[in-house]
Amino acid sequence: MEVLISAVASDLVSRFLSFLAEKIVAHTCEEDDRRRLERVLLRMNTVVDEAEGRDITNRGMLLQLKTLSEGVYLGYYMLDRLKVQSLGQESFEGDEVSHQNHSFTDCTFNTAKRLRFASIFKNTPVASGTGSTIKLKSVLESLEAKIADMREFVILLGSCPRLVRQPSSTYIYMDKCMFGRHIEKEQLINFLLCDDSHDCINISILPVIGPHIIGKTTLVRHACKDERVQDRFSHMFFFKGDDLQNGEFAVMCKAASGKCLFVVDFSLYVDEAGWTNFQSYLQKLPGIVYKIVVIGRAEKIAELGTTQPIRMKFLSQEEYWYYFKSIAFGSMDPDEHPKLASLGMQLATGLYGSFIAANIIGGVLRANPNAKFWYNILLRVREAAPKHRSFSGHTKDILERHSPKFTKFSSVGGQVQGYLVYGLREAIPGQSELPKLSWQELLSGVEAPDEDKFDVVAWRSRIPPYSDYIISFEKQKPRRKAGRMKHLARRKHQHTC
Repeated sequence: MEVLISAVASDLVSRFLSFLAEKIVAHTCEEDDRRRLERVLLRMNTVVDEAEGRDITNRGMLLQLKTLSEGVYLGYYMLDRLKVQSLGQESFEGDEVSHQNHSFTDCTFNTAKRLRFASIFKNTPVASGTGSTIKLKSVLESLEAKIADMREFVILLGSCPRLVRQPSSTYIYMDKCMFGRHIEKEQLINFLLCDDSHDCINISILPVIGPHIIGKTTLVRHACKDERVQDRFSHMFFFKGDDLQNGEFAVMCKAASGKCLFVVDFSLYVDEAGWTNFQSYLQKLPGIVYKIVVIGRAEKIAELGTTQPIRMKFLSQEEYWYYFKSIAFGSMDPDEHPKLASLGMQLATGLYGSFIAANIIGGVLRANPNAKFWYNILLRVREAAPKHRSFSGHTKDILERHSPKFTKFSSVGGQVQGYLVYGLREAIPGQSELPKLSWQELLSGVEAPDEDKFDVVAWRSRIPPYSDYIISFEKQKPRRKAGRMKHLARRKHQHTC
């Protein structure tokens, strides 16, 4: 019996030691892979930064640059996920914020909510868990393959002339530059600078297509501010689709001469009659060389072009996290605030790629670097989606599709009041009077006005065309229970009879 017990004990000890040895080896391998990934990202980032400072006209090189950029964002996203993974899904159960300090904290932190937050990471491209080491190796092998294939790209890059750099402040502050659209911008500039006269093309038209408030106008404005483009055209005209219908464009174009650029922004639909009239008018202008950029959401815009359209899409999760992190943390190092990094990554997942949401919420978070505050903002973002599926229920839909959203703020007197938020719109250019209250102030705890309906400034863009966006708040009226009580009483009387 003693021999059997000794053999079993020896086997258990042997298995335990083998298990510990495997864990140590796996941990060591993961640390080595992390360091390799950091070195790979440093090399790739150097090449991407150098390429973005060059005038690349080759379409193939632009596509390869886009692939390298996506790899950089994926790699940094993987590193950040591994850093916050060790924290686990903290419930912050003991970190509730009092109603006196933040009146919007009116939720019970129950088990169901904690489970819902724990499931957030399952939908992201690089999920944490037991397979994180395998995913790390997969990402590392993919990026190392990209590096091996970029030698020819680096050689060709040396033949591309350097661009005049913008002021360094543009690169220091992410909210002052156009993020994630370098390839699209270069494609647009290449179209504007291309000389089509040898091709006997009378009209060159480039469509720019994308969802509402994704940055189509911002992209075109940035391209038009480029010195090469400004030197190319003697006049630049910007029209709305309605201007083609009322003929207002004809008044503006009377003084046109030389090389002209026309930008037409169709907000919802294409006025075919107005478009035909516009083209006919341009063809009658003597001695004018011109190009046209057409902006719109509808796929029909592509039919107007004489070249392949530029299609703008929402950023990938990895790109969006890079952008959101820079706004939310500012000068803070996320590695020194792992709890905030974990909350920030969950928030970025819940904003579904919205640029406006990143600036609104990211700015509030940067001004309040507190885990309790960040967690309460996370609660509000996560609770908005399941309650409003009938309105397409995501934060992106609410901000960019005019879908109403229910939220709570402290009104005059300190009482918590529910509001419907809807009607995001761009302020009229030159509008002198804008709402004094901002959405960021409401999120930070400033009391809402006592009016039943009021407007606030949702966001003020800090890049051209420097648009102001306004959104409406409407006080939710209490539901009437009397009518329902009468209906129940009537049904009860019918059953009794």
